[in-house]
Order: sequence, then C-alpha cells, then structure tokens
Amino acid sequence: MKAETLREEPPTILTFAARDGRLLATGSPERGRRPALSDGPGRDLMNDALIRRGSTSGVTETAIQAVVALCLDDLLTGDWDEALQLAGAGLEMCDRHGYQELRWPLWVVSGVIAALRGQDEQAGDLADRLADWASRRGSATVRLYALYVQSLMAQAQDDFEQAFRCLSELAVPATFADHLPLAMAASVDFVDCALRTGRREAARAYVTLLRTADPAVLSPRMNLLTACATALAHPHETDHFQRSLSVPGIKDLRYDRARVQLAYAERLRRSGSVRAARGHSGEARATFLELRAQPWQARADRQLRATGTVRIGAAETHAEALTPQERAIADLAASGLTDKQIGMRLYLSHRTVSAHLRRVYDKLQISNRTALRDALGADRRPSDPFARAGGPGATGAHEVAAAG
Repeated sequence: MKAETLREEPPTILTFAARDGRLLATGSPERGRRPALSDGPGRDLMNDALIRRGSTSGVTETAIQAVVALCLDDLLTGDWDEALQLAGAGLEMCDRHGYQELRWPLWVVSGVIAALRGQDEQAGDLADRLADWASRRGSATVRLYALYVQSLMAQAQDDFEQAFRCLSELAVPATFADHLPLAMAASVDFVDCALRTGRREAARAYVTLLRTADPAVLSPRMNLLTACATALAHPHETDHFQRSLSVPGIKDLRYDRARVQLAYAERLRRSGSVRAARGHSGEARATFLELRAQPWQARADRQLRATGTVRIGAAETHAEALTPQERAIADLAASGLTDKQIGMRLYLSHRTVSAHLRRVYDKLQISNRTALRDALGADRRPSDPFARAGGPGATGAHEVAAAG
C-alpha cells in the first residue's frame, strides 16, 4: 500500500492559549486571535445551529472548525460534559461528510477530559488513535498531543516517572519553540513531575524556557500556569503563587485554577500555614468534585487530611453548595418541569440544563431528579424563579439566567 503523504503541520492547529484566556481557537495563528465566543443564550443557539447544520449535506469545514472551537472553550471553562457532547457531534459531522483530517482536535479534547477524570480505558484508546493518526501522517504536533494525554493518565495514577517521560520532548529548546502553546499548557505538569522524580534542574531549565516567551502574547491562562510552574521550581521565591492566583481573567478557568490552588496549598502546609492550606485545598476539592475529576479530588482529599481535616466533603453535598443558576434549575426540576421547559424559562438550551443537572446530582450525591425534592429539603424555593418578581417579564429574569 502506498504511504500517505506526510505533513508536518496538520490542517488544524490546536491553540491552548487564546488572548482572552478562554477561547481555544483553531486555524492559523492569525485566525486564532479572534474574540471569544459569547456566553449564555447566544452561545447555546450557536451550539444547536452548528449541530443542526451538521445534519445536512451542506456542512463545511468552517462549521466543523467552529464546533472544535466550542469544544475547546468548554474544556477550558470546565463545561466538560457539553464539550464531550459537542465532540461527539463534531466527529459524526467529520465522518458523515468526509472531513477525516479534522477529527484529531476532538480526540484531544475527549482524551484530556477522560484522563483528568481517571477514565483510563477511554483515555488510552483516544491516545492510541492520536498516536496512530500522527504516525500515518508524520505529524510531530499530533504525536506530542498523544503523549500529553498519556502523561495526564500517568499523573492520575501517581506514576510521575512515566508522566515525565511523556513530556520530556517538550523540554528540548527547538521542540519547545515549535510547539509553544502545548509546551506552555503542559508547564505545570512538566515541572511538577520533574520535581516529584528528583529532577529539580530539569524543572528550573523548563522555567527558563518559559521565560523566553513574549509576554505580549501570553493569555491569562498562560500567565497563571507559568507563574505556578515558576513557584514550584523556585520554592524560595514566595510571591509567585499569590501572583498566579491574582492574574486577571482566570475566574472561569476552573480546572487550571484549582490545580494551582492545590499546589499552593501543599506549599502553605509545608511552610506551617495550615489554615490557609486547608482553605485552598477545600476550594480545589470542590472544583474537582464538580468536574468529576476523581484522581484530582482524591489528591485534594489527601492534602486536606494532611492539614488535619477529619470530615471531608460535607459542605459540597449540601444544597448551599449549588451556584445560583444550579439552584434555580434544581428547584424547577424538583417541581416537575422537563429540561426543555426549564430551558424555556431560563433562556437556556435543554442540553445546558441537562449538563447543569448532572453537576447538581454530583453535588447532592443523588442519581436522578426523583430525589431532588428530598435533597433540597425544606429550603426548596418557589418553583418559578420569576414568581416573586411579578412574572416572566419582570426585572431579574435575566439575572437568574446569567447567574452561576
């Protein structure tokens, strides 16, 4: 069989570092600097429109690229269930309309989420697909992403030696420069694994490479991660963690922020600041619980126990742990409304309502809406969040829809 034409750079470029810190763009580097997609109803309508378009024969490469962008945005902001739904829809579009070259970024998104959730079999399968794709096409970029997914799997199993080996190529200066977005996105992973395997000089050398990046092109996410990596590699420079968590624009970077908080908590505990360590560990654990990132939740649990915390997780299972939007959706679901009906009231798509309810179930430790009424208890609010404001047109309706 004749070998496929080898291409060093695939047609799609996965960028883990948008300027606004949220949207992960696809396409050329120039195209990657467009504004982030909007939140709320407009974004939900875009999701639905793209998926509907994928059901017709007129689907284009641009539509698939837009689905990829939405997936990547969800990966960063912690809407992982929606990201997986979109990835599935995008892969179906690629298969149906012959855009096989555009599948790999969707595999990356799905693989990263599976690895962070400790779903080893699924993550391994996706890493293998990426590695095979890269081998057949001679793509160094996609091969590195396959190794990145494998490194996340190894970290979930506390196999830091294997994780370091997967990331080691990124420490080569030429590779670092040629794959800067991934090299910076993996900075905390590389430095943490290097330190846990006794390679302090390798960790510091990597931080030196990070400092060669042009500050003008760094997103809030990259600033957060590089500051954390620097703090890990240089423990006596005490201000880097505080600086990383004060970077503007990182509030929505839920996993990354929790990862930094957990690293900071370990540093605080080792320096004797147990109360502060407990606070950061608890916040990180709550985020990992919400994301269903079980390996990281387990790591946060160990950190909390090291601070002397005996009872772990009680606050997260209480109804007060729900965000305002989650609480509004939970109340409506407990009153008997369907996802579609809830979406109409709160100006959300039924897919977004479903994703929020899954997070509600996780926080309340229940499995379905039948148990919602008891889980919410006597504190359950009126089923219609607009009732006390005088009806659907009253002031505050959009505030309820936008909260959380």
